[in-house]
Amino acid sequence: MGRLVSRWDWSRDDKYVLAGKDNELWYLALPDFQAKPYLQPKWIVRNAQFSPDTKWVAYSSNETGNWEVYVSPFPSGTSKWQVSRGGGEPRWRRDGKELFYLSAEGKMMAVPVRLGTSFEAGSPVVLFQTHLRQPISAQDVFSYDVSSDGQRFLVNTKVDEPYAAPLSIILHWASEMEK
Repeated sequence: MGRLVSRWDWSRDDKYVLAGKDNELWYLALPDFQAKPYLQPKWIVRNAQFSPDTKWVAYSSNETGNWEVYVSPFPSGTSKWQVSRGGGEPRWRRDGKELFYLSAEGKMMAVPVRLGTSFEAGSPVVLFQTHLRQPISAQDVFSYDVSSDGQRFLVNTKVDEPYAAPLSIILHWASEMEK
């Protein structure tokens, strides 16, 4: 399979790790670190996260040409449910009763869900508008996280400081000190 290049999530029972390589999503079964394919689509998959009961995986995919949030059963990945209409970067509430994601316009969305032998999702609700900062590197893939009760969010936010001093870089400063 080659090297897994990004780790997306670790299951709560410490039995599995979701990881990505290229456009594919794999999982590692622990403790033997046996890598197995989960999704091998022709499109890009990212921001995957296990449900609290480890029976489902929420992820973002661009298979429609736009980023959307999907949920698939784990470990089979044989079916999927589309949760968003123009959104990505899903996060589960700790009890599994809600799934959050960011809309294409940067709105934080909440979807009531019911987990069990099948997956059911309600209608998305807008919680608030975010003002996300631009990613700094290719490893900067998570824009937010949510508290276990789903009531507080930590969001990487763009901060506008009109009176902030510009960054200055002084080259050869050691030689200037000798003068």
